[in-house]
Amino acid sequence: MSRDLRRQPRPVRATRRPSPLKVSLAVVVSAIAVIVLFAAGIAAEQYQRGLPAAATATTRPTPKAVPAGPGLGDAVRDGKLEFVVSRVDCSRVTIGIEHLKRTASGKFCVVSMSVRNIGDGAKYFVGHSQKAYDAAGAEYGSDELAGVYANRGTEAFLRKLDPGERVAGKVVFDVPKTTRLTTLKLHDSPLSRGVAVTLG
Repeated sequence: MSRDLRRQPRPVRATRRPSPLKVSLAVVVSAIAVIVLFAAGIAAEQYQRGLPAAATATTRPTPKAVPAGPGLGDAVRDGKLEFVVSRVDCSRVTIGIEHLKRTASGKFCVVSMSVRNIGDGAKYFVGHSQKAYDAAGAEYGSDELAGVYANRGTEAFLRKLDPGERVAGKVVFDVPKTTRLTTLKLHDSPLSRGVAVTLG
């Protein structure tokens, strides 16, 4: 009696599918390779044309604007006085009337301002303590006699200021004809640090 020697069918093994991670990685690598080859082709073409390869764009921070200092119309303080410069007129060569007149060596720059006593005691405004400067840094002192003529008819800076009191008047500078004043430095007293005002 013979046995049936039929071969038993072997089980079919399931085909392994690549994992999604490997597929994604392969796609990314392929994309990078394409980009690199494309960039290399552009660089080669530019080199053949005699043009420099395109540089990598870099973002530079925008420089911050430097804030301008106090100017016309701004209140500034030095010591126990507060100043507000309202106007600068450099168009005059004489100040005063008839015999009470002063002529500039160059031209007069008449600075209109107000001064307020912010201290707790009486205070005088000292005209000769005030300074003006041009763009080169040259310093000019005030012409007090011209200032007296410019303030004719007003008490202006010729009297003592009580605490909280404000007065308006003019300070005059005699400067060369071609000079353009750029800055004033206003002082509470001859020895004070002073505060700068930029002239427009």
